[in-house]
Amino acid sequence: GSAELKAYVYYLPWRTKIVISDIDGTITKSDVLGHLLPAMGLDWSHPGIAQLLTNIRQNNYLIMYLSSRSIGQANITRDFINSLVQGEHRMPLGPVIISPHGLLPSLYREMILRRPHEFKIATLQDIRALFPPDWNPFYAGFGNRDTDEISYKEV
Repeated sequence: GSAELKAYVYYLPWRTKIVISDIDGTITKSDVLGHLLPAMGLDWSHPGIAQLLTNIRQNNYLIMYLSSRSIGQANITRDFINSLVQGEHRMPLGPVIISPHGLLPSLYREMILRRPHEFKIATLQDIRALFPPDWNPFYAGFGNRDTDEISYKEV
């Protein structure tokens, strides 16, 4: 038999300037409902977020979306980002980085342990290591929680 694979590959020049955006509670209006309502076809995004990130992208920054959502939510998360349109502004395309872990471990880390920053820090450090040692690609980060700030400051 045969199988079809859909993949997203981003080639980033070494001088790429990246702005990171959390998804739940940052692009969406809340962490929990941000998971649920878009899946049911309801818009639960912050007004103006598409215009903000579009303006940043137009100034030659790559938008990278970072979430501790599980790998099982990859398609729904990417589809949500890529289909979000507010007025004349569409969310800019960019890598959607999520946890490689399943739903239960991801929820446990996020909701019980309250340590999503551990995944985010490790992931951002791995991405940082892909660039020359004297070039830090990360210019800014948007988030709604103190753990987002911790993650961004660490790298």
